[in-house]
Amino acid sequence: MTDQSDDAMLQRISEAFDHTEPIPDHLGAAARDAFDWRRADAELAELLFDSANDDLVGVRGASSDRRSFRFGTDDYVIRVHLTTATMIVMVEPPLSVPCRVVGDRSVADDVTDEYGELAVDAPEFPVRVEVDLPAGTIVTPWITA
Repeated sequence: MTDQSDDAMLQRISEAFDHTEPIPDHLGAAARDAFDWRRADAELAELLFDSANDDLVGVRGASSDRRSFRFGTDDYVIRVHLTTATMIVMVEPPLSVPCRVVGDRSVADDVTDEYGELAVDAPEFPVRVEVDLPAGTIVTPWITA
């Protein structure tokens, strides 16, 4: 083996990463699903409320720069409020616990305060929240927008 074969291999690897075509949605979804298996021991929280789908009765004006979610398990509720600038996570009942905001390209580790709250800069989508509770890890479904 000489430097020529190494150079040829490096050229082929470089060319493999030079594609500018977007990844099809179904392949991106399949990759995220496969990535989720690394947390197969975590419990998936159920979506209980999404402000984009549920109309608020008696509230004037339908448009808002804020979106709210409520996810639940048997003993805990995780509330997520998104604005263009921030993401607020609230754990009920209030607990100071490790919490991760997982994005497509990033993971931010933090801890909720004694009130069970955490505020971070608005993440890029898709995003999910992982909370390490005394009963085990709870993860929200992916929030895509």
